[in-house]
Amino acid sequence: MRVSLAATALAAALLLPAAAQAQTRVSVEPLACIPVKEHAAVTARVTGEPGGSTVRLYFRRLHQEVEDLYYVEMTASGGGDYWAVLPSPADEELGDKRLEDPETEEQRRNEHAAWWLAKEMSDERDPNDDLNEEVIEERASVGKQQQRDWMREMPLPDLEAWIEDQEQEPAEYFATVVDANGREIARSTMRSVPVKDRDDCDVELDRRELGQAMNLVVGETARWQQGRPVFHWLCDGIVSRIDAEGILRIDERCRACAFALNRLLVPASAGTIGVLGVIIEGEPEPASPTEPLVAAGP
Repeated sequence: MRVSLAATALAAALLLPAAAQAQTRVSVEPLACIPVKEHAAVTARVTGEPGGSTVRLYFRRLHQEVEDLYYVEMTASGGGDYWAVLPSPADEELGDKRLEDPETEEQRRNEHAAWWLAKEMSDERDPNDDLNEEVIEERASVGKQQQRDWMREMPLPDLEAWIEDQEQEPAEYFATVVDANGREIARSTMRSVPVKDRDDCDVELDRRELGQAMNLVVGETARWQQGRPVFHWLCDGIVSRIDAEGILRIDERCRACAFALNRLLVPASAGTIGVLGVIIEGEPEPASPTEPLVAAGP
């Protein structure tokens, strides 16, 4: 009996970490909109968070071919609350895609929504067989694995109305909790948000959010992203990148803009560096361990 009790106690002890992780939950707030060429902040709520974990905010634009994601690390504000600032979305119109061969009357009435839903439900991600296969193979290797539950759950007429209302490519985002070993232990649902003109989307950042907006570190999930602009997001405020191998590097595409902005914000007579600081080029520093959403690429 003693052996049996000891074995039971040992088994229970071994199950504790898994049980703790199973109770971890993360959710992200819905945004009403993001202003084009402007930053927006996202907040997340984490419960049951294990020690040593971090929270990431993954994001992308809704594009017919390119689906891979980027991320920024979220900052804790206490009590399980986190926040992060997104880069500025570029001025990019949503492509006009229609399903060529609708099978039902409902699909014929909602041809835009039918195309996007058919794309979402297909591994090939090409409902009309008219997209660039090489672009899809290279730039959707990670992103096409992330299901758009928000799209699948919308009735086709509602999705059609939503798509027709979008002038800019919308943004998509979700948060994950990553443990100290780099393993993803919780993920929020994916949300979509319209990108609108500033006149139609009034978003204000507080001082801490403005500070982060000018010092963004953007993580990559696929090798093709290295050395290229963040797809359909502006350089504004991006100073560093974390590549798909987890290595932190200066953003070679955007750092010139960051230096120019620093010089504009700091008076010539000032004897200090200023609130934005400086970027020091040197040996790359290790970032977080194994990336949960990374593909080696072709």
